[in-house]
Amino acid sequence: MGAAKNVAVLVYEQVDALDVTGPFDVFAVASNWGQDFRVYTVALESNRPIRTISGLTIVPTFASSECPTPDILIVPGGWGSRKEMHNEKLTGWINETSRRAAFTLSVCTGALLLAKAGLLEGKRATTNMRAMNLLMEAAPASATLIENIRYVDNGKIITSAGVTAGIDAALHLVAKLHGEERAIETASRLEHDWRREPSESLVIRKASVEDVDGIRSLLIEAAQWIHAAHGFWQWRVESFEREMVEAFVRDHEVFVAALRDELVGCFSVHWTYEKIWGEQFHEDAGHVHRLCVSRKRKGEKIGCELIRHAERYVQAKGKSWLRLDCMADNPSLNSYYAGLGFVLQGRFDAGFWSANLYEREITGYSLP
Repeated sequence: MGAAKNVAVLVYEQVDALDVTGPFDVFAVASNWGQDFRVYTVALESNRPIRTISGLTIVPTFASSECPTPDILIVPGGWGSRKEMHNEKLTGWINETSRRAAFTLSVCTGALLLAKAGLLEGKRATTNMRAMNLLMEAAPASATLIENIRYVDNGKIITSAGVTAGIDAALHLVAKLHGEERAIETASRLEHDWRREPSESLVIRKASVEDVDGIRSLLIEAAQWIHAAHGFWQWRVESFEREMVEAFVRDHEVFVAALRDELVGCFSVHWTYEKIWGEQFHEDAGHVHRLCVSRKRKGEKIGCELIRHAERYVQAKGKSWLRLDCMADNPSLNSYYAGLGFVLQGRFDAGFWSANLYEREITGYSLP
């Protein structure tokens, strides 16, 4: 059995308490009674009490000068990060410590400190949704900033969105080091609903004839769910006979998403779609159609991953806009696309079904 890995959680004035205590408790609970992780707090200059935004007082275990070399460095955020990002002594220590550590994980606006420490060059990163503009200013031009995601894993550098997303990112790192079962058990003991980002194990690829049965099952499941949940047949089961799905895969650019050996999603990309868009059609766009995700994987953000993949694909083809049609009478799905930054452009009615038409401009800022 190897030695316990040191997990150092940085604290500073006006840090966010949950940014600190969330990941701290994840590694403490996952430590197998201290055998796998040794978790402690560290402040830059002394072990005097640190006051968090909410008024909680934390007495650091170590000052930076006496801190055991961490294998994992946690850099939390909070209002104080806006000041500390300009503290060159602190960002210098973060840089030096991170380079010796196996992993560095920032929570929320802790990403600002990583940016100023020079750790985000060429990296993908995220932060609290309310601090994206700050990170845009602080991050190098080579960094790619990602919205609407819980955490981003670059390998050695992991960044998370705001506050509780730090718990999800910490569980992700536990899974990397000790397996998914350990992370699931830890989340259960914390009674936390672990919101995983599937991007590390999700494979999105062009569909082949071998995928026809899996695609057909996904589409039929979606059609049946729409009818059960909303009382109408937006998609009709009879439209997904095997021969029809075979032709769909053969004649169009269809993509599937696989999580391990399980087919969990699909969509197609079209370049001419005047039938639905009519006079609003323009050539500088790719159109996503028949996007669906396995109902068993609801809440795992696989839909977001499919849209990101479609966006990258459409952009690689020299297009500037991503478009999709969404069943008009499904309020939750329309709200979902609006939340991803799609703008409603109109409505198409075909008698027995209707679609709302959405588009968003493709920018590097929103791409992973």
